[in-house]
Amino acid sequence: MAERVRVRDLVLFAVAAVAVVATPWMLVSAGSDPVAYRDSRGLDTEAPAWMGVLVYLVPLLGWSGMKAYHLLRRPAAAIVGPDGIRLFADVGGLYMRAEAPRVHLPWDEVERIVVWRLRRKWLWCLPVWQSRVGVERTTDWYEVAQKEPSAKQRQSLRLRPDGSPVRLGAMLNARSVRLAPHRARVIAAAAARFAPGVAVVDERVPGRPRTIEPKEQRERRTY
Repeated sequence: MAERVRVRDLVLFAVAAVAVVATPWMLVSAGSDPVAYRDSRGLDTEAPAWMGVLVYLVPLLGWSGMKAYHLLRRPAAAIVGPDGIRLFADVGGLYMRAEAPRVHLPWDEVERIVVWRLRRKWLWCLPVWQSRVGVERTTDWYEVAQKEPSAKQRQSLRLRPDGSPVRLGAMLNARSVRLAPHRARVIAAAAARFAPGVAVVDERVPGRPRTIEPKEQRERRTY
């Protein structure tokens, strides 16, 4: 199962498309007259005015191009089959997935599959929620020295330093990958087929866990 395009990346692709269309006009408007500037070494130098357009245009097109390339490649974020579940970590937000799975567990070691939200910083300053899918093992403890969470911890709205909710197990983040929540229905369908006893639970809303019903799929074993 591959990731789908994110809303903010649709905006990025639209801006990049407009920039491509407007590039000839921007280059002509900037002209080729020399412009003096000071480089990173503190030296004064000159360059054609149109170079200033490329300074902003090349990173924009490069970043959006890499995202579009990996989005079209559709690397697998999760592979679910009779031997267990594998989850592949997102690399740099580029829709690229690591070659080695972050999670690779047989079904007899899987307690449940959890959809949850991690608090992150966008542009290093704006707090956002990132949807993730993770696996709880049958041998997991809530904390290193605590097997089960208390009633207060289950209802807590606090976050750990890594951004994971206190109400969920401490090891969940280490066994999770970034994935849109609507894709969990496909995982639920595969889990119902290969491991009927393993539930897929939506834990994004505190105090309101919801079991995700399977989405019917055709004969497929890799998602």
